[in-house]
Amino acid sequence: MTFGIRRLALMCAVALFSGAAALFAHPAIADSGSAAGKWMIHHPLSGEPLMIVEIEEKDGALEGHIVKLAEGPEDAICWSCTGENRNKPLAGIKFLSGFRPDAMGWSGGFLLQPATGTVSPARLELVDGGRALLMTTGRGPLRVDQKWERID
Repeated sequence: MTFGIRRLALMCAVALFSGAAALFAHPAIADSGSAAGKWMIHHPLSGEPLMIVEIEEKDGALEGHIVKLAEGPEDAICWSCTGENRNKPLAGIKFLSGFRPDAMGWSGGFLLQPATGTVSPARLELVDGGRALLMTTGRGPLRVDQKWERID
């Protein structure tokens, strides 16, 4: 009887280890703890695709750049932006910066909203097993939650 229990325990341990190894070998699951990658941002009201962005980790912080707009001219500029971003092409512009890891995701960073040119504090949190990124900015009745879809 002891031999059967040991054999069963060994088989369970092998199955558990094999399952864990397969889980971490799958790239979409293995990277689910990171916000780095390409994301599709949809319009918050219409749900239409708006732009593709890429987020990278640099020196322990997240920063993001606009890769391209879903529609519209490829040479569109940020006419609402101020400072160094004024009249720069939207493709390539940095729209996320300074996000540091915290208990729920990333916070302490700033989000450039190209439509208005405003820069506001925001936070990021992976949801849906890392397949989506929840961006939150504003507070109270002005709070905006937007879910970004991983595309890489």
